[in-house]
Amino acid sequence: MRRVLLLLLFFCLMATAWGQSPFTYKMTQPDMEKMERAVQDYTKGRYRPSTEALRALSKRYPDNPDVYFYLGLNAVKRNFNVAGIRRYFPQVLKLNPNYPNAVAHYYMGLIHYTDEEYGLAEEDFKRYFELANNAGTPESDAIYMEASNYLYWTTFLAEAYRNRAPFDPHVVPGLSSAEDEAMPFITHDGAHCYLLRATSTSSRASFYTRELEQKPLLLYQSDRRDTLFGPARLLKAPFNQGDPEGGVTLTADNRELYYPVIRRFRGYNNSDIYFTRPDSNGWQPVANAGDNVNAPDSWESQPSISADGQWLYFASNRKGGLGGTDIWRCHRKADGSWGKAQNLGSAVNTPGNERCPFIHADGHTLYFSSNGWQGFGGYDLYFIDLDNPDQPKPINLGLPLNTEEDDIALSVIPAGTHAYYAGRTAGPDRMGGQDVLMFELYPAARPEGMTLLRGTVLTPDGKPANATITVDHGTSTPSRYHADPQGRYTLLLSTSKANTVTVAAPGCRTATFTLPARAGATPALPSTITLQRP
Repeated sequence: MRRVLLLLLFFCLMATAWGQSPFTYKMTQPDMEKMERAVQDYTKGRYRPSTEALRALSKRYPDNPDVYFYLGLNAVKRNFNVAGIRRYFPQVLKLNPNYPNAVAHYYMGLIHYTDEEYGLAEEDFKRYFELANNAGTPESDAIYMEASNYLYWTTFLAEAYRNRAPFDPHVVPGLSSAEDEAMPFITHDGAHCYLLRATSTSSRASFYTRELEQKPLLLYQSDRRDTLFGPARLLKAPFNQGDPEGGVTLTADNRELYYPVIRRFRGYNNSDIYFTRPDSNGWQPVANAGDNVNAPDSWESQPSISADGQWLYFASNRKGGLGGTDIWRCHRKADGSWGKAQNLGSAVNTPGNERCPFIHADGHTLYFSSNGWQGFGGYDLYFIDLDNPDQPKPINLGLPLNTEEDDIALSVIPAGTHAYYAGRTAGPDRMGGQDVLMFELYPAARPEGMTLLRGTVLTPDGKPANATITVDHGTSTPSRYHADPQGRYTLLLSTSKANTVTVAAPGCRTATFTLPARAGATPALPSTITLQRP
């Protein structure tokens, strides 16, 4: 964005005309007449004679800021003389920090802005508006509008630099290699990581062939060994079957996986979202997520499923959005299919592009990337609490996590303390290309902390219960989990708020557990819940 503003600056300066400023310092009468002629030459576009006369006056009056002010204006008009602009306007304000013409402070703000001294630029532009507004009418509507734009950005950038968050990313061994990695997803139990890796598919093994070929991104999985991830392995069928595939997302129990696949449809390549579930032989053949998720004439990708499997978030350029690619979501219906897609609205989406949603395990903190909200350039990373009515727009994750390049996707662990992403680092642990990096998420950007809990629900006669477990920790929509055919459940509980857990199964009395919030204590349920008869 800084580069865009500099281009606007160039065109604005070349096009803007300035009125005369009353002189603030006295001269002899002959020199005053020379000064007036120099200003008249400037206003009539005779910049060379005006500059020559002003330079001569500057030697006689080296402490007169008026002379330097008009020398600066001439520098603007004479082929955008950057050296002159940088020489004369600072001299004006050095001689008189309270120079009464607002334009001098505007140009000083531009100088500080181009030098990335955003705090100083912010002060200059504020001073410009104080003087311009007190003058009744600004000298130029065009420059007044540009100053408003610059103040908007300098305030944002100055605050961002003042509030730079700690950021110390580390390469994750096992997940990283000499090739490029992308879109890491850490399962809610922390036991697995799914990722994309650039992989050679050529049967020719020469060095030059490997280096020059366009390597497709293929899906890999790594399993945690104690505290470390083991080497990632290429996923077998139904994955990596030749069609381009994207990053995956899984429910808390790891029994439902969603990911995008680009396939030929009606004569063109179309991205849709597919899903699969495991059986005793591995993952079942993938199936399309349905017409409510995948529109026939649009692009759907980058899914993120909630921990309980009740909400599916994704990016789409389908009709009915706010522009470009928006973030949408579908809610699970009683029959297990997905309901009609809902646009997340202007609290998240813009006329630009929003991508890569990640719904945290708390069910209400959404991380995503966008090039439509105020940022540092390209795509930036943002987060928003969807349950917080007092947060009308997302928060930029700030510097130095976001850069002038594209910053795309995060995977945040349930505890909310750490995040994973794919990026480049110059550190000594660099593996090569784009690696999987892990860093500590600063407190203000953390979601609600959650912890994963597993257990079993039995009927009164000791058989696996077809149970539904509802968890309410103060969110707008309580989470709803389901036990598997063996009665086993996996759910997430808040570590900072009270949890109300309700366990229900056909033919059984509903059981309710109230788990109060306790500082430093992890909420827990009985490892085996045996329901009572009605």
